Amino acid sequence: MKDYAGRNALVIGLARSGLAAARLLHSLGARVTVTDTKSEEQLGAIVRQLPVRVERFLGGHGAVRLADFDLAVISSGVPWDAPFPRAVREAGIEMISEIELAFTRLSAPVIAVTGSNGKSTTTTLIGEILKAAGRNVFVGGNLGAPLCDAAGGDYEWIAAEVSSFQLEGIKTFRPRVALILNITPDHMDRHGGMENYAALKARVAGNMGEGDTLILNAGDPLTRGLGGGRARVWWFGQSAPHGEGAWAGADGVASIRAGGLAGALFGPADVRIKGRHNVENAMAAALACVAAGAPLSAIKQALASFGGLPHRMELVAAIDGVAFINDSKATNPEAAIKSLEGFDRDVTLIAGGSDKGLAFGALAEVIRRKAKGVVLIGETAPLIEEALGDFQPRARVSTLDEAVALAAGWSAAGDTVLLAPACASFDMFNNYEHRGAMFREAVARLAREREKCR
Repeated sequence: MKDYAGRNALVIGLARSGLAAARLLHSLGARVTVTDTKSEEQLGAIVRQLPVRVERFLGGHGAVRLADFDLAVISSGVPWDAPFPRAVREAGIEMISEIELAFTRLSAPVIAVTGSNGKSTTTTLIGEILKAAGRNVFVGGNLGAPLCDAAGGDYEWIAAEVSSFQLEGIKTFRPRVALILNITPDHMDRHGGMENYAALKARVAGNMGEGDTLILNAGDPLTRGLGGGRARVWWFGQSAPHGEGAWAGADGVASIRAGGLAGALFGPADVRIKGRHNVENAMAAALACVAAGAPLSAIKQALASFGGLPHRMELVAAIDGVAFINDSKATNPEAAIKSLEGFDRDVTLIAGGSDKGLAFGALAEVIRRKAKGVVLIGETAPLIEEALGDFQPRARVSTLDEAVALAAGWSAAGDTVLLAPACASFDMFNNYEHRGAMFREAVARLAREREKCR
């Protein structure tokens, strides 16, 4: 394990992962300073959780003397090429991400999950399977608890969701098992293009070697080209792989041929989470746990009990026979497409949000084929509207309450109102969780109003 005692460490960005990095470094004997563009008042409770002897430069980086530091840890929310991090690197200071810092202090093997969509569901499901198998497992990373919180813990496995932002700053990070679920356009505003974005996702496997397992989506054109390293490769998808892996037929029955196992894995009735994309997530999670030594019985037990995560195809309510589904986690067009593709009945879509530099042409094609109508919100509403061409009915509104009320008015018993924004949330909300919570509240208000009218 790497020693940080006596290091002069600067933590850039004091969000959840920055706080965890600062606390870990302080506990290991480093002299720690934190800096953030937000003020102490804006950061609130986060600042109060810092150890007393951690120095703070808040409200900007202007007072930070780079000559005082020999290590920097950057939070995932801070762009790697922003002016201050660039100045840190140009000063010759070693700069790493929070997951790299954590990895140097972990005593358990890591299962790392990345991809454009499905990371949180798959990571959580891996944790549930390993728990069913009796393993002591930490579940976190970009999901829930930061990876630094696992350092020093007595775990048998670490299941970590890792993002492209976090992978920008790794050096030695080497998972025992890595999953790349898919690579579709996302975060183009930060990464500048698909080539760079795909290369960052592929970094999760860059340090893997013999004895490690890389799990790839056989149906994704970008992940298909990532095999060929020293790690063994297992595949998942809709058709039987040439090598080892798992696959599901049109009937939703999944089979496995990997790790000495061969035969049926699960059927549609065995999995609580619904949708074709979740069949793929379940196969990927199962393969990861087979690589970790979990028995099929634990996989089947967890799949039968796992009901999914909040804000991911979550049934909020049924009002007058209309189902209201919260998929606020659909923060890019491909995720929204997968949401829409999961329905075979009339759907009114609520979409729109902050602009990540993504194109909406493919989403518009699926909307024309699958949706009964579209209600648009946020700064991307004009862009989606332009992509839709002459599709009707559609409308642009200012609030989620207006969107819910209008979508409900277009719907009849048996229909669905689906929040699948295809965009980030930061133009109107704090994050996708906040957006999903506001959708729930808007639906609850609609239900109360309808009840009053009876």
